[in-house]
Amino acid sequence: MTRVLADERMSDVDAVVWAVERLPRNRTTIAALVRFARPLDPADLRHRVDRASRVVPRLRQRVINDPVAAPRWSVDPEFRLSFHLRSRHLQSGDDQALAALARDLIVQPFDRSRPLWEFTYITGLDDGGAALLLKSHHAVSDGVGGVEMMLELFDLTPEPRPPADAPKAL
Repeated sequence: MTRVLADERMSDVDAVVWAVERLPRNRTTIAALVRFARPLDPADLRHRVDRASRVVPRLRQRVINDPVAAPRWSVDPEFRLSFHLRSRHLQSGDDQALAALARDLIVQPFDRSRPLWEFTYITGLDDGGAALLLKSHHAVSDGVGGVEMMLELFDLTPEPRPPADAPKAL
């Protein structure tokens, strides 16, 4: 498990993006909407997201502005998974309603005093399935980090793997 032992400065590119995005049109939100054929087990989803937030250090860090240097990443001492992993139920769960909800959630700005990501588990889809909206600030993860996070959340085979901290079968 990766651990962050000290604060680290934001990269130059991320610091510029962070500075200019106070204007809504300059936001660098990255989002993905994942659909599932059936509802997920909420306890398993919570476990996987919690595990990912421990393996991918940036998910538990917030940005601290510095008046004379680049902003820095710092572990959020008040981190609450429940703030970042939310759930919504659609009353009319057709594709248009799902797209409208996703659009509304994506354009909402991040709370800049917290880690810059939100996952919303969505139920009530007409076909009996569910969806997960993954939303993060561009500074949280590049493409490689996004893949690392997805590998923590999702299985690549039809049979789910046991949780990383579960006892191994003999």
